[in-house]
Amino acid sequence: TIPASSAATMNPASKSPPTLFVNAQLVDPQQAPTTTEPGSLLSNAGVVCSPRTHFFSSEEQPTVVDCQGKHLTPGFIDVQINGSHGCDYSKEPTLESIEHSRRSLLKTGCTSHCPTLVSLTSPEYRSLLPLLTSPTPGCSDNLGLHLEGPHFCPEKKGAHLLPNICDPSDFGGWKDMVGPEWDKVKIVTLAPELPNSLGLISSLSSHSIIPSMGHTSCTYDQGLSALSQGAGLITHLYNAMSPFHHRQPSLVGLSSSMPFSIISDGVHVHPAAVNLAFQGNKSGCILVTDAMAAMGLPDGEYTLGSMEVTKGEGKATLKGTDTLAGSVASIDECLAKFLSFTSCSIEEGVACVTTNPARLLGLSGKKGTLAVGSDADLVLWGDGVER
Repeated sequence: TIPASSAATMNPASKSPPTLFVNAQLVDPQQAPTTTEPGSLLSNAGVVCSPRTHFFSSEEQPTVVDCQGKHLTPGFIDVQINGSHGCDYSKEPTLESIEHSRRSLLKTGCTSHCPTLVSLTSPEYRSLLPLLTSPTPGCSDNLGLHLEGPHFCPEKKGAHLLPNICDPSDFGGWKDMVGPEWDKVKIVTLAPELPNSLGLISSLSSHSIIPSMGHTSCTYDQGLSALSQGAGLITHLYNAMSPFHHRQPSLVGLSSSMPFSIISDGVHVHPAAVNLAFQGNKSGCILVTDAMAAMGLPDGEYTLGSMEVTKGEGKATLKGTDTLAGSVASIDECLAKFLSFTSCSIEEGVACVTTNPARLLGLSGKKGTLAVGSDADLVLWGDGVER
């Protein structure tokens, strides 16, 4: 595993003085394959920089950190997380609880994330968006909100309140529903087969918001139509969508042709299905936790928006049912299981939590890499990876 307790995470929000990491196994999927030779990396003011340039341009001596041969990777990015460590982003969070959640995420290697809201009412969106976009320095970075809903197929609503599910209108109607902070939204999950969905997908895409297909009964052809209008992602592949059939491939059939997220917690998707999806589209595979407030806390009763959730036996379910209500896994746990499920290389696995989500968000070169000039979001791993 990659023990969260032994993962040291560095985030540029701290704007720390120069730090030189030596004797590290550098893992950067965007650069040359990892060698067995130890390497070094210099960060300054939250940015990866060239040691040669720093030597000639600065008199400030860096603090030296001996990585003792451990893996040093870009920080992990989670584009779908509903809450953690007692904070439910969809139910009356406070700035203090949000900050605690984001600071705690650093301990799991998650240096950046997209705070995710379940299907809500317009007043709830208008109330929550300003709060969730408030700055929290020294914590996991907010890369833009993910609105999961409310434009879903009712039969595929999963752990979303049915009264909140509705058909989309045009882009103006969507902005009115979300409120004036609509431009802080980065991803919107919706069902492409609903009336007006294709028009909304096109408008979202033209405003640099990623339309993602999920909670849907759409056919392969309907998904293809949405892709042509700008859909850029499939939300939690396999879950809350029609299953794959060799004559009716459904949305699952598009996963080899476009980016998809997947929950590799060992609960939501069978390991063989995780590996099948990954082998079909390695560069498009993005690991997400879909975690809720109970992540990082003991078994017990919690909430997901207005819904009561029970955490137990490594999963979260709507109280009194078997319906999964997000996950309770952290991103480092999902990565560790993914490496086991797929037997892929460390570089390939790390790409699914760094390079691939950064590319989706249009942040290649800034996030998800160790390249000079990128944000010094860094994760120093524990004592290896056990498969």
